[in-house]
Amino acid sequence: MNREIQRPPDSGTSVVGMTTTGDAGLLADLAAKAGKRLAIMSFAYAAAYTLLYISSRVLEDLPRDWEGAVLNPDVVAALVIGISLLVFALAVLAVSGRVNPYRLLEIGLIYQVVGAIGIEIDLLWWPTFGLWPEDGSFAINGISWTCPWIIAFPLIVPATPARATVAALVSASVRPLVLVVLALQGVPFAAAGVDAGVLLDLVLPNYVCAAIAIVGARIVWSYGSDIAEARRMGSYRLVERLGEGGMGEVWKAEHQMLARPAAIKLVRGNAGTAGLDRTSGSAIRRFEREVRATAELRSPHTVVVYDYGFTADRTFYYVMELLEGMSLQRLVQDYGPLPAERVIHILRQACDSLSEAHAHGMVHRDIKPANIFVCRYGREHDFVKVLDFGLVKHVGQAAARETELTEAGLFAGTPAYSSPEAATDGDPIDARSDIYSLACVAFWLLTGRTVFDAPTALAMLVHHVRQEPSPPSKYAELEVPSELDDLILECLRKDKSERPESAEVLDARLGAIAAGNSWTQERAREWWDLNHPDT
Repeated sequence: MNREIQRPPDSGTSVVGMTTTGDAGLLADLAAKAGKRLAIMSFAYAAAYTLLYISSRVLEDLPRDWEGAVLNPDVVAALVIGISLLVFALAVLAVSGRVNPYRLLEIGLIYQVVGAIGIEIDLLWWPTFGLWPEDGSFAINGISWTCPWIIAFPLIVPATPARATVAALVSASVRPLVLVVLALQGVPFAAAGVDAGVLLDLVLPNYVCAAIAIVGARIVWSYGSDIAEARRMGSYRLVERLGEGGMGEVWKAEHQMLARPAAIKLVRGNAGTAGLDRTSGSAIRRFEREVRATAELRSPHTVVVYDYGFTADRTFYYVMELLEGMSLQRLVQDYGPLPAERVIHILRQACDSLSEAHAHGMVHRDIKPANIFVCRYGREHDFVKVLDFGLVKHVGQAAARETELTEAGLFAGTPAYSSPEAATDGDPIDARSDIYSLACVAFWLLTGRTVFDAPTALAMLVHHVRQEPSPPSKYAELEVPSELDDLILECLRKDKSERPESAEVLDARLGAIAAGNSWTQERAREWWDLNHPDT
């Protein structure tokens, strides 16, 4: 089943879900990459074989009549080229998520043998290669192209050592099998027999290459196992990277004992890597604070955190529930601005999450469309989850405990959705900063554009501090009730004392707008069934 998966906070897109592990335990993203390589290899093989066939069969205008031959080169060329293009097509479908990548890799092992057959028949049939002179004598031109094919294949398309061994040995055995068939057909050199020395020179190189390929296959597979072990986070194993955000990577993960899927966020260090070995102790404490703060919250509209910890290489991670749906960023980008009643429905759920966080003395500081997720949740539709409390800041009494954790000179948040006080670092940050950002989100949902348009992040921050916003109705394609227009502008006031004092108050005022009651669960269900029936 294809479905939209929760992406990292700074990504506005989603990806097609994939099978988590194959029969042999190959990680999903490694299987997908192998599928891409198989697509390139099969297409290159088909192109090379076609050119070779045209140059040797058509341009040389060979006089031989192949009718009635069991290994008719014309038929073999058509089959090998056709199978190569078929494998290429399946690989492309696997990349797009319409074919299971693990089944594709199994087909790839069969294709390895087919490719060897094509190479050997071509080498042993065509007189232009000097392997079949008219006088019936036989000459050896050294190692065939089957050798690099056998060696390269397991490096490009990984398989378990057992399967790779079988495929390599069968591929190496193609040459003696072809020789037997040619002898039965009465081909001069094969029918006359080949002495032991010549036969050894013909057969041995391919088996030597097969031995090399078997060793290479084991090394490649062991690397995959090492990667799988490195991706183990406590009781969870990383399966598929969902994307990359400003603070790290988000992966789909599975628990070793439980069937419950999860999402794991790896926090990037200062050096641009996931490890925190170069990250200051205060940064680590901030990451831990984020997890503890989020875990304290019980609102159904706040993402659930299951666990957190450090790996052996000091990579900080935390485990969240895996959501199937899309961010508000993706929602508007793909489907356009939303009707006012749906916007109100979404905003009120976000208010529920923020009001609890504010009651605990926490300010999110990075409310934006990419950090608000909408999904199917049980029997609920258009269910909202607020994500990524990574920039959470305690206020009031809690602030005194974290003063030493703040690094000066760093802007926290996203410029397009930043409050004036966050942009200037002047007035203390409190819950009304999140309300301002949520109003910016509402503006985006109604219009498909940000409150201000600026060429740089700095210019955007200046606009938030100095420029008065226009009402969303000025840019909205759909009707915006005047009450909602006015409320959003009130939330966007430069002076935070003029905004609604809390998310709870904002929720109540949104509920008082008559249009908000017309977005029902029936309408939400119809939208999801029409646009995302598989989620």
